[in-house]
Amino acid sequence: MSLLRVSLAGILVLVIGWLAMAKSLAADLVQIQGYLVDRQCAESVWNSSDPLSFVRSHIKDCALMPNCIQEGYVLFANSKWYYLSKHGNELAVKVLKASKKQRGFYVQVSGELQNDRLQVQSIKELEEPKTGNGIEKMHNGHH
Repeated sequence: MSLLRVSLAGILVLVIGWLAMAKSLAADLVQIQGYLVDRQCAESVWNSSDPLSFVRSHIKDCALMPNCIQEGYVLFANSKWYYLSKHGNELAVKVLKASKKQRGFYVQVSGELQNDRLQVQSIKELEEPKTGNGIEKMHNGHH
């Protein structure tokens, strides 16, 4: 009986350790607000000192050209570029096609941030703010 208790205690310690490790390896869920731009055009201003004027005026017809769709999309927020996952690229096309705007696509992207790549869960178009944009971390899907 004591051997069974020792074995169960050992298994419990292993499970708790594994769960703690898995939680620490999981990426944080974030909501990032910024400008959606096709990667091909973004690369033309990638190293610019002020790409914001370009991303604010980038037009829908350009972002939806076949070669731009194929290259994928990025989000410009907080003076950084974030690559979107394959699913994010698919959602970006849907958002752009559904938008009534013709330029400057300000969105909120929700997902997991892994370095400069967003594993996108959702993209929602927003009204462009009067000032700046930002990152908001979510914990367990809540603000």
